[in-house]
Amino acid sequence: MTYFLFILTGIIISLGFTGSYLFKKKGIPDNLLLIFFGILLGPIFHLIEPSGFQNIAPIFSSLALLVILFDGGMNLNLYKVLDESPKALILGVINVVISMIVVTAFTTIVLGWNILYGLLLGTIVGGTSSSIVLSLASKLNAPERIQTLLSLESVFTDAIVVVLSITFLDLITETKNMVLSEIAQSIASTFSIGIVFGLIFGVIWVKLLSVIRDETYDDILTLSITILFYGLTEYVGGNGAIFALVFGLVLGNSIEVGNMFRMDGIIEISSIMRKFMNQISFFIRTYFFVYLGLILFIENRIMILYSVILSFILLGGRYLGVLLTSIKDPELQQHTKILTFMMPRGLAAAIMAQLVVSYNIENSSMYPDLILIIIITSVIISSLGSALLKKPIIDTQISGE
Repeated sequence: MTYFLFILTGIIISLGFTGSYLFKKKGIPDNLLLIFFGILLGPIFHLIEPSGFQNIAPIFSSLALLVILFDGGMNLNLYKVLDESPKALILGVINVVISMIVVTAFTTIVLGWNILYGLLLGTIVGGTSSSIVLSLASKLNAPERIQTLLSLESVFTDAIVVVLSITFLDLITETKNMVLSEIAQSIASTFSIGIVFGLIFGVIWVKLLSVIRDETYDDILTLSITILFYGLTEYVGGNGAIFALVFGLVLGNSIEVGNMFRMDGIIEISSIMRKFMNQISFFIRTYFFVYLGLILFIENRIMILYSVILSFILLGGRYLGVLLTSIKDPELQQHTKILTFMMPRGLAAAIMAQLVVSYNIENSSMYPDLILIIIITSVIISSLGSALLKKPIIDTQISGE
């Protein structure tokens, strides 16, 4: 069987590269390709038994979230983040809240779920996928401000989804009688700890990197330090996802951060380190999406119909969220369609789906099926929407010339 694992590993990595290439050239989302390959390996041909991955799934999911947020933070511009963060946070919060409301209404009325279970599902599918959003938005020639706004929204919602989902899981499993103010305080506390730890450790590590600038393995050491402090942040009650984002943001903008704190001798993060982190992120997300397809097994086919209906309900809810966010902002009003269709669900939702299973709550087996189909459907909607929007933009450019 050893030879089979080697062959399979080579195929998966090659498929990940091919999917990434097609994504950049043709706009075909690579995560769909990887999920479908996982479906072939597991549910269809039964070449791999999914149960063998149950013990490592929570650890692998957390590692995937950490690496991808850290890599995303390294590729954000600090000043653009500061400028667009308030609007992006408003857009993200509004859309997560709307998602919670519409999904809870659907699950309560149609599925007969308890409100808390509906709120949990609505929270998990309330965020967007930064990697897919950015690629599709760039192909639409969307203004840089719109792309930055969408990127920040997806990063913020990743953190919001993780924190709120875990809060609802605690409410369900521990039957806590927390009031809204206590929940808000809990979220603010975890966010604050994550931000403070990210800033402090980020500044310290930027300074240390300037000291060991010529060392060969500074990139892998940086990754290990990120993992270490992620664990420490979670241990003291902070949000590791926010830490990873802020830590990456500080490192990716080392010169600007050095100037802010009047630090001498600060070096810019090398292109080699950036490429290394991109490759680690690519490697992990490739395997994660294959794993998602591998474990997809829908016993009740009506779950597919429910997921598709929920996806279109979420699309309508996002349109409302975009309209609310665009009030008194002419540029956003001009790009309402782009902002609406850029609603693909992705890694954060997939990770939380696996976490729900590990909590073993009521109906926990239904969450992965519903969420994975929503991810697939929302990505298809976004891809088709971007294809429909691309032609008018090109026509406008030609007429303008």
